Amino acid sequence: MDADDIRTYSERYADGYTEEHREIEDDVGAALDEKGYLTRDELERVVAWKLDNQPGRRDRYIEMMRSTPEEFVRRVTEAALLPNDPKIQLRTLASIPGIGDATATVVLAFHDPTTYAVGDRYIMDALFGEDRGFRRSDYATLLEELHDRNPSDFDLRTVEKAYYRRYLEENGIV
Repeated sequence: MDADDIRTYSERYADGYTEEHREIEDDVGAALDEKGYLTRDELERVVAWKLDNQPGRRDRYIEMMRSTPEEFVRRVTEAALLPNDPKIQLRTLASIPGIGDATATVVLAFHDPTTYAVGDRYIMDALFGEDRGFRRSDYATLLEELHDRNPSDFDLRTVEKAYYRRYLEENGIV
């Protein structure tokens, strides 16, 4: 995609983005910027954002995460931001029960959309033609691919949104 395509598809993504999801993204990003960690309530909102269309799975994962001590969630989310290695960051975040690798990418993308993007099966299929689940080992390659496909000075989250939206449209999902 060229810069105009990225702009167009990311705007279409924004058009279909609910106010609730936008608020979660903004609030979680602000919390990470201000405090450097997330509370259980804030992390619950991330899980709700990621698994919004999968209520059974969403509720089960939230219950698992909520059974974790508050201080553990705070310290782990804080520690995850320390290294500059996405694989270590995902492994650290995924040590919280109920937080998988794809959900961990949401935390990173909300924290620093310039550098990170949301990873899941759809973006893997959109970029690599691989219809399979997202794996931790995919993340560095995914970020590099988005960086290489960035035709301008867009942040990676914007590029990811554009490819994601185009994938949804091309596959009749929206």
